[in-house]
Parts: sequence; structure tokens; C-alpha cells
Amino acid sequence: MGVPHLLRGASEGLLLQLVIAVRVELLFLSHEIPSPAASDTLPLYYLIRHLSILYRHDITLISFVSEHSRAEDFEHLKNVCIIEDPVRIQWGARTKMLLKAAKNSILNLPKNLKHGLYVNELDYYYDQRMDQKIKEALKKNNFELILSTRQMANYVVDVDVPKIVQPFDAMSEWHRHISSNARGLKRIIYFVRYALNRSYEKHIYEKFDACLVVTQLDKELLESLNPLIRCVVIPNGVDKDYFSPANINEEPKSLIFVAKMSGRTTIDNIICFYNEIFPLILKKNPDVKLYLVGRDPSKEIMKLSTDPLVSVTGYVDDIRPYLGKSTVFVAPIILGTGMKNKVLEAMSMGKAVVTTKIGVQGIAVTNREHVVIADAPYEFAKETVSLLTDRRIRAILGANARKLVEEQYSWETVAKMANELLINIVSGEG
Repeated sequence: MGVPHLLRGASEGLLLQLVIAVRVELLFLSHEIPSPAASDTLPLYYLIRHLSILYRHDITLISFVSEHSRAEDFEHLKNVCIIEDPVRIQWGARTKMLLKAAKNSILNLPKNLKHGLYVNELDYYYDQRMDQKIKEALKKNNFELILSTRQMANYVVDVDVPKIVQPFDAMSEWHRHISSNARGLKRIIYFVRYALNRSYEKHIYEKFDACLVVTQLDKELLESLNPLIRCVVIPNGVDKDYFSPANINEEPKSLIFVAKMSGRTTIDNIICFYNEIFPLILKKNPDVKLYLVGRDPSKEIMKLSTDPLVSVTGYVDDIRPYLGKSTVFVAPIILGTGMKNKVLEAMSMGKAVVTTKIGVQGIAVTNREHVVIADAPYEFAKETVSLLTDRRIRAILGANARKLVEEQYSWETVAKMANELLINIVSGEG
């Protein structure tokens, strides 16, 4: 790539020109075709597009493809990067995948032991076809940097090429939260997964030149496990043009919560809201309608649809009409790590948001200026009821939230931060 020390001492304007001019040959590894519809690969989707279009980097993507992959995402990405033939896999057959993971743990034991792991939790994602494809790509190309999702990191942990791992948040902390709130056998299962994730994070992330996380808290958690882990905070972004304020009439007294409806934390958050907060709202506004929007609703979530005041939509092609017509966006998040993409999307559309401190973790909001923050059930219900009847305050919050997104959380801003990081690493400055 060259120019490693030309950047030193340059003026800010010249530095920016040089950063834009430097083209890097990048290899991206993903456990699924990156998609704006999937929270775990959404950031990768937009980084690939913006690093290619804005900074002209040469990007190759190697990925699994599964029953969850969308053809339109493949078509969009192949216009901005080279996509090696994806390795097809079926994530849905969970029992089969767990048995395969157990077998992989045995096959990969020497490698795992080398990195201080008796069991590698991510053997769940190991596939010999993928291993071979990555090795062949590394042989025939002169990649200057590798960027890998957390699930794919073990494929390149020993590769002598500058590399970045992108876990986004501290997964061990997520499992610790789940374990502490579970009961019986599930508590044991989640504690084992917590221990495995903690061991993986502690021993694997230090092998990478940078570990991308989305909040300062996640950085502190991971670096407390191992001070050799070099965490860099780069927040999630939002497509501010796609999620722009909609010219749609609001449905009076309507609440919306958006998420993938099968995750354990999402289920717990919704059930807690329905049992502890929603009844308090109904005491003041008995005709409030609650929309639960998101794919794969669990049986527990579907049971809520027997309440005539609750609508469980399942998967929708476009969530913007639902966001646009809602009166208030609620994010009653009591468990979770990382940044909440759906909160950013609602803010980008200029919606009034009521959430918790965890719901805006990593987002530089000010309470009652950009969103309303309430942790206690009674307080959350009270603030929601207040916004349902106050159009002026909703408009002020929505306008301020939209402005914050435009200034700090566009994908252009996030891509600029990512580009500066990868240039520094490749040039030896990182």
C-alpha cells in the first residue's frame, strides 16, 4: 500500500485527501450474507458499501449463505465488492449443528489448546469447506487487511495479515445477564455459555490488531478480561435517507416496539413490559394499541396477540410505515448489551422515544432533549402516557433526535471512522 509515514506532519486537509486516496485490498469474513435487515450483519453491510463507494477500497467478501439470506442483499453487494461463492449452510437445524460443533471441537482441539481454549464456543460456525475457501483466497490474493465478524474470527486467528475482529459488544456479559435471570436447567446452560464466551473473548481477541465495539462499556468489559485486547469504539450508524421522517398520519394512542422477536432478551423485555408497564398505561388510556413488529415471534410473544389491544405482525418487508404511524416508540429494554439499531432508526425517523438507560447505551442522547429515559415501570408508564397526549413535546423530541442522528450516526460518519482505523493499521500507525 505504501505511504505509511507520509501521513505524519500533514495538514488536516492534506491528511484527509491522502486517506481518501489510499486504496486497500480488504478481505471481509461474515457468518451470513450481510443484510440491513439483520442486526448482527447490518453494520458490515453498510461498511462494505461505504468503504467501497466513498473510499474506493477493493473488497472481497467470503460468507456463509443460509435459509435466512436475502437474494436482494447479495445483488446489492456484488455491485460494490467481489463475493466469493458463498458456502451454503442450514443454521435452522439446531440439533444437527450442535452435534457438528461437538465434532468440530474434537477435530480442532490442538488449535483450541494452543489459544488456551479447551472448548471453542465458535466451533458451531466451523466448516471445512469454509476453512479451505479462506485459505485459498489468502494464497491467491495479497490482502492488506482482514475484517471478520466474531463468528468467523477463529478461521484467521493465526493468519499473519493485519486483522480486525468485529464483535460489536461483549457477548459474555450478555450471557451473564441471561444466566442471572434464568431458572433451573436454563440457568446452568447459559452460565456454561457465559464461561465459554468469556474464555473465547479473553484468549482470541488479543490476536487481532483491533477489536471493534460499539460502546465504551463494551470496551471496558473486554479490556478488563485481557488488557492486551485493543478495543476501538466505533458506533453503529443508521441509513438516515432511508429512515427519514415520514409524511404519514399518526394512529392516535399507538405504541410500537421493533425487534427480532425470538431472542431471549427481547422476549423477556416484551413480557416484562406487557405485564408490568402496559397495564399502568391502560389505566390512563384504555384504548392504547401496542404493535410488536419483527420476524420470528416466539410462542410466548404470539400468545400476546390474543389481547385485542396487541398486534404481533411477524416479519414485515418495510418497518417504516409502522414507525411512521405510531405515536410513541417504546424500547423497554432491561437486558442487553451493545447499541440498539432500532432505537437509532426510530430517532432517525423523528419519532418520540421512551426507553431505558440500557436502551440508549452508546448513543449520545440527553434525557428529555432527544429521548425520554425511564427505568422504573411506573415512571416508564407515566412518561409514555404523557407523550401520547402531548403532540408538541413529541415533535420537539423527534426533531432533536433526527438532528443528532444526522450529526453523529450516519453511515458516512461511521465509515469515515472505520476508514481512518484501517488506514492506520495497514500503514503501521494503529
